[in-house]
Amino acid sequence: MEIKIQSVQFIKPSKSTPQNLRHFKLSLLDQLASSSYIDMIYYYKTDGEVDISERCDHLVNSLSEALSLYYPLAGRLTKDRLEVDCIDQGVKYLVTQVSSSLHEFLKLDPKNDHIS
Repeated sequence: MEIKIQSVQFIKPSKSTPQNLRHFKLSLLDQLASSSYIDMIYYYKTDGEVDISERCDHLVNSLSEALSLYYPLAGRLTKDRLEVDCIDQGVKYLVTQVSSSLHEFLKLDPKNDHIS
């Protein structure tokens, strides 16, 4: 299976974070918690052809709107890791092309090198 990155960009919030919300202080629990993420994919079969470009545009616009509401997600931890600097830097968004279908990929061993 071959995976090619077609484009990389940072999606920024659709509206700037107000000046009074630019510094989001982390709680003690946030500071003590280890970094983690949930590696889960939901997918649904389609009945017909899908315009991938249109879907990607819709995803980018939706993510940009969501980041305006959840502005700390578009920020960066400060060096002391006590707060999030909410200066609308955005989140990394990649568009890739894979040499097989998602259905074929999911049949592979879940411990393969492509899942990380």
